[in-house]
Amino acid sequence: MIKAILFILLVLPYAIIYPQDQDFDRSIMTGVYAKGGWNMPVRLTTKYITEETSPWHGYQSWFAGVKVSGMLSEHYRLEIAACYSRHKVGFELSPPIYAEEKIYTETFDIFSIPVTLKRYVQNSYYISAGTIVDFALHDKPVRLDAQTGFGLTLGAGKEIRIKDFIIDITPGLELHSVVPFTEADNQQRLFVAGLKIGFSYNFPSAADPKDQDNEKSSAKASLGSY
Repeated sequence: MIKAILFILLVLPYAIIYPQDQDFDRSIMTGVYAKGGWNMPVRLTTKYITEETSPWHGYQSWFAGVKVSGMLSEHYRLEIAACYSRHKVGFELSPPIYAEEKIYTETFDIFSIPVTLKRYVQNSYYISAGTIVDFALHDKPVRLDAQTGFGLTLGAGKEIRIKDFIIDITPGLELHSVVPFTEADNQQRLFVAGLKIGFSYNFPSAADPKDQDNEKSSAKASLGSY
């Protein structure tokens, strides 16, 4: 039931904003991106768990992916991506087995499908929000819950356009496995704050309203010259 409700909440905004007016840019953007950031395992519950590993320590997270996007209306863009990421986390044993503080680490990989909705404001700035579908790869973390499930993203950034090439810079936040696919043992969720840089190419649409208007104007001018 929780997963069904989350799915409805994620899809409903896209359905609401999908335009009835067809007069907008239908060009498609495809590209690649990379992201680096700092993570921290967090708990979304106060439930007491026997022999839980704690405290946790944040380390680096790295991402690389490909993306494709299209405009839903004059101000909204929907982006779908495929992303591979590697995360390193630190933890201490509880109770400790050494007198001095000792931090252990483990590294694991995730394959993700982020679905992001962008809202453009002035001067190519935008805000973005969306969901992530995460799948743990073969090297699942041992101490940390496997981050498989639906997550959330929030960000804001700017696009720099050079003809049909676009560079986008997006500081953002991610919270993974908010709704896990399987029951989590210790209820940890991976929180990541980072900076994403993307490079894309814009494929102009043959049905671009501006181009059609220009073609009609040219055709009328040609007919008028006879």
